[in-house]
Amino acid sequence: MARILLTKLGTDAHEMGVKVVADWLGKAGHQVVYAGVYNTPERLIEIAEKEKPDIIGLSFLGGEPVYLSSRVLDVLAERGMGDIPLVVGGVITPEMRAELEELGISGIFTPGTRRDAITEGIADVLAKGRRNIQ
Repeated sequence: MARILLTKLGTDAHEMGVKVVADWLGKAGHQVVYAGVYNTPERLIEIAEKEKPDIIGLSFLGGEPVYLSSRVLDVLAERGMGDIPLVVGGVITPEMRAELEELGISGIFTPGTRRDAITEGIADVLAKGRRNIQ
């Protein structure tokens, strides 16, 4: 199984959804590290350097998912960690989805995504599949 780093970025402190997903992924056999709320992209990558995740997941209720995901990708690339897949979950509009897909986000999970779709989607991303999850 995989080591998965999950976090909230910026001032978005609504963490119920990400905590539920962390529990689901843990029960599926993954080792989940939850970095908490109020992180910056730079702080997240410092944590990633220490934790060595196989995948990073960002959770958004609001607060610039496209901009912050782009920043995380930039910092990952700057630190030579651009090969770590990035997935995004939370409130994502269709317009944001298109922009996130253009950025190369490996998986997009919106509210109401079933548990099995998330665990299967993560497995697909880890297997190097590059599809977006509905």
